[in-house]
Amino acid sequence: MAPRKKNGTFRFESYELEDRMMYEEELNVLKTVVLGLEEEIEALKRDADEKQRKLENTVEEMQKVIENLENKVHSMKIDNAKEKKFKDVIEQMKDKIECPVCLDVPRSHPIPVCPNGHVVCKECKTDSCPTCRVAMGNGKSLLASIVIENIDHECKFDDCEDMFAVDKLDDHAKVCAHRTVKCPHPKCCENVSLSKLLDHLGKSKACCFDDAPKLIEKDSPVGSRSYSLKDEFLNITWGLNIFSYEGVNFAILPEKYDGCYYVSFVMFSSEVECSKYQIEMTLHERGSTSQDAEVSFKYCGKPCSIDGKKTDFKYYGVGVNSKGMEGILKTRLNNLFGFKVTFSIRKTC
Repeated sequence: MAPRKKNGTFRFESYELEDRMMYEEELNVLKTVVLGLEEEIEALKRDADEKQRKLENTVEEMQKVIENLENKVHSMKIDNAKEKKFKDVIEQMKDKIECPVCLDVPRSHPIPVCPNGHVVCKECKTDSCPTCRVAMGNGKSLLASIVIENIDHECKFDDCEDMFAVDKLDDHAKVCAHRTVKCPHPKCCENVSLSKLLDHLGKSKACCFDDAPKLIEKDSPVGSRSYSLKDEFLNITWGLNIFSYEGVNFAILPEKYDGCYYVSFVMFSSEVECSKYQIEMTLHERGSTSQDAEVSFKYCGKPCSIDGKKTDFKYYGVGVNSKGMEGILKTRLNNLFGFKVTFSIRKTC
C-alpha cells in the first residue's frame, strides 16, 4: 500500500508544478502587457507635455501679437488725432487766407493784405478792403505766401477732386481729364469739360454726325467717311465724325472755306500724348480707295491736340484748293457732289 501512496503524492506535486509554471507564464505575460502600457502612458505623457509646451508658446506668441496690435492701434489713434488736428489747423489757415470776394484760396504770391490783416487775391483787389472797408494800400502778406506754398490746393476744374502742391498745379492742369476745352466744331462756341466732350458731341447733331465713337481695331487701324455737298461754291461746315482707338478718342473735321477744302484730325488728348501717334489721311474721290483713286491728296504727321488753337486745326491736315478738287468732284450722285476721306493711325511710342 505504501508504494501506491507515494505515486499519488508525486502526481499531485507534478500537477502543482504545472499550475505554478502556467501562473508564472501568465504573470510574465501580464507584466509584459503592463510594461507596454506603462511605456505607452509615458509616451502619451511626453506627447502631452510637448503639446502643452507648444500651446504655451503659441499663447505667448499670440499675446505678443495682440500686445503689438494694441500698441499699433494706440499709435494709430495718436497719429489720427495728430492728423485731424493738423487738418483742422490747415483748414483754419485756408479759411484765413481765402479771398472774401471769389472765395478761392490764392495760388500765387504776393498776396495783398489790408492794414487790419485781411487778405484778398490779386485779381479781386480794389482800393478798399472788402472785409473792413479801409484803404488797402500796398501791403503784402508774407505769412499767407508761406501758407499757400505748404498746403495742397484743389484742381481748378470743377469735376476734378485731386489735390496738389501749388508748384504742381499748372502741370496737372495741362493733362487734367476734366480740363476745359472748346468744342472742335468750327461753328460751335461751347466750352466743355474734356470728360464731357463726347456727351456734348453725341447730343448736338449740329456738331457731330455720330452718337458715339466708332471703334478702330488695333490690328486694322484704318477708317473712312464720305461727305456730300449740293453746291461746290458755298462755304460748308460738316458735322464731325468721332472714333476711338486704343482708349483715345479723336474726330475728323471737314470744312470748306473760301474755295478751299480742309480736313483735320483732332485727338482729344494733350500735345504730349498726340506726339506719340502718327496719322495718314487721304482725301479722294467718292467710290474709290486711297490706293486706286485717280486724284487724291494726302497728309502725314501727328494729329492736332484738342488743347491747340481751334482756328489753326484746318492748317494741320489735308488742304485742297478748288482747282485741285475739280478732279474729285467731277460726278454727282443723287444730284450731290461728294468726296471721301480715308485715314490710318498708329502709335509710335
